[in-house]
Amino acid sequence: METTSLINEILTDILLGCFSLATLSWVFVGVQMFLNDRKHEKREQEKEKRDAEYHAERMKEFLKK
Repeated sequence: METTSLINEILTDILLGCFSLATLSWVFVGVQMFLNDRKHEKREQEKEKRDAEYHAERMKEFLKK
């Protein structure tokens, strides 16, 4: 095998490996962001529900006075 052919093969393997790692990390970050967004939306909905309940309770107390 020629030296240039061997060097080309090694560089191609390194390039493909780097591209694969970059793609896998991009997919991982995308999935992580998707899951975090869903958790954030759930927390916001629960917060809105608690705020509404708190407001209703405060209004009951306010109207008693």
